[in-house]
Amino acid sequence: MKKRNSQLLEDFSLVKVPLNERKNWVNLAVIWIGIAVVMSAIFRGMMIGIGLGRISSVIISYILGEIILIGMMGLTGYIGSKTGFSTPLIANFSFGRIGAIMISLSIALSLIGWFGVQAAFFARTVQFYLNTNFSLPMFSFICGILMMIPAIFGIRGLSALSWIASPFMILIFLFGIIKTGFHFLPPDKLISLALNHKPDPYPIDIGSAASIVAGGFIVGATTSADIFRYAKPRFRDIFSAATLAMLASAFLHFVGSVLAMNTGVYHERLPELIISNKYLGLGFMGFLVLLLAQWTTNDSNIYSAVLALNNIFRTKRWKITIIAGIFASLFAALGILERLELFLIILTVSIGPIGGIFICDYYILKKNFSENRNFSKINFKSLIVYFISFIIGWITSGHPFKIKIFPFSIFAFNGIISSILLYYTVMKIFPDKE
Repeated sequence: MKKRNSQLLEDFSLVKVPLNERKNWVNLAVIWIGIAVVMSAIFRGMMIGIGLGRISSVIISYILGEIILIGMMGLTGYIGSKTGFSTPLIANFSFGRIGAIMISLSIALSLIGWFGVQAAFFARTVQFYLNTNFSLPMFSFICGILMMIPAIFGIRGLSALSWIASPFMILIFLFGIIKTGFHFLPPDKLISLALNHKPDPYPIDIGSAASIVAGGFIVGATTSADIFRYAKPRFRDIFSAATLAMLASAFLHFVGSVLAMNTGVYHERLPELIISNKYLGLGFMGFLVLLLAQWTTNDSNIYSAVLALNNIFRTKRWKITIIAGIFASLFAALGILERLELFLIILTVSIGPIGGIFICDYYILKKNFSENRNFSKINFKSLIVYFISFIIGWITSGHPFKIKIFPFSIFAFNGIISSILLYYTVMKIFPDKE
């Protein structure tokens, strides 16, 4: 029994989850809330708060971004609960066996990127608390290697500590907004700070801010079938769990925005904001909670990335862990934390269209997601639509130039809706041969 419980959400990777293994939606909602309560939500909130400058605009961006996530999470999650299949299996139906490998690689790279972000922040936390003059790129790389070590041995005990770290993290930030209050810096001052952030300016319009919110959880939303396949197939329950998780995420975003709008502190300087007497002054307690929260999150990041890569490279898991850990640590050393805005844009426009194609296949085209159905080797139509949708999302994000489709263009939505419309059109013109 203990062994089976320890493998929750990792069994039935190649077959559907039987109905007698399904869980109450409340249990799965609690799991999702634990996933949503992460330090990166504070980062995004700080970026958005400084970038928009007004709390009303901040709240609107949260609503728009979280609606996108709830929609994606609920729709893909219901596919998982209805079929009992994990995301890689669902990807086989839409993209073919070879195309599904590409999806696994995209997911793995996104998780490796998040590992690099957390490793760099870990290094900054230690550096600030110890008041050292270590070379930050080298120290970030070393911290990434240290954080990788438990995953080499398959030790996931640190993940269990997230249930200890998460409540303390929430309490710390609640204390923060109570202490600092709601006395914000002038909007023009905040926007000036946003534009002067190096190397990437913060988003200063509602559409970009909403896309940053969506980008922070787009991987989890698109792959929500991995957890919701353990849910009973009830549409309302799936969306209730998704909404609760995103409300928890929105709360952390809001806290990050309030702290940044009060102080004008950039997201990279969050350790200083928490630890220093100049701001919250939580000293060692703040330092300890920050370290614990980062390490437990990163343990899960690298472990999940390796699971995805193991579906592509059939070799020993510990070897993949070492290679992925070194690669992620290089991201940390190269300054991915300072390029967080660009990283989130890439995540948004590269992962979102995948979910759009899943949604179109299942809900609109009514494709047969049967366990006994043979997969094609590769679906070129879905891959072409994916790349076109990626380009649409990318160019409407302001890279390399800005194209506004709506009064404020939400490029996260642009990529997703483009994939749905284009895939539907292509499949109607060139239907699959039975």
